[in-house]
Amino acid sequence: MKDKKQKKQECSLCEISQDTLEELKQENQKISLNKPDEKKRKFWKKILVLITLLVLAGFAFSSFFSNFYSPFLSSKEEGKATLLESSKVVKIGSLAPDFTSEDVYGNKISLSDFRNKKPVLLVFWATWCSYCRKELPDLKIFTAKYKNDIQVITVDSGESKQVIEDYIKEKNVNFLMLLDENRKIWNQYLVRGTPSHFLIDKDGKIITLRVGLASMNDLETMLTMIR
Repeated sequence: MKDKKQKKQECSLCEISQDTLEELKQENQKISLNKPDEKKRKFWKKILVLITLLVLAGFAFSSFFSNFYSPFLSSKEEGKATLLESSKVVKIGSLAPDFTSEDVYGNKISLSDFRNKKPVLLVFWATWCSYCRKELPDLKIFTAKYKNDIQVITVDSGESKQVIEDYIKEKNVNFLMLLDENRKIWNQYLVRGTPSHFLIDKDGKIITLRVGLASMNDLETMLTMIR
């Protein structure tokens, strides 16, 4: 028995095998130590990608909502403020583009009909527009309260005469709604979205504009800009 144990201990192959095992253990330890680092790198890489996507989404989000919640633009910014930066026609201080359209009863109406008579609040509108529906009660009150001071005209974009006529009856609309089924007037004013408000003085000049929902307070603030 002793001879067998002694031979086993003195066996060169056994010694090599033990050394090899030790080396393997050390390698395994190195690998196990490196694994967390690799996991960390992958984790932070994912975080970086996520942050980048969030930043890009934030820019897109802010750009989108700036179209619908832009603040009032005053006549002091004449020549600088435009509905579209590239526009050379529709800007504060310039003459509002004239147009002729019809209401649901077939009456032809032009923007220039009100020149030298009273200011005009021109609103680009749509029956399907959720912000237009929210604005409707205040716009009706504003129209009734200030009918002697300003003419409210809405231009309904891209909808048929029948749809608008039904809407007027259902909602008891008290302001003038004009047809723009082919969006010709919409394109004249380079409109981005509904509702869009253009305040026009008696001389036909654009005093201010507002894109997006307008409350009663907003509408009255626009009116004071004329007075």
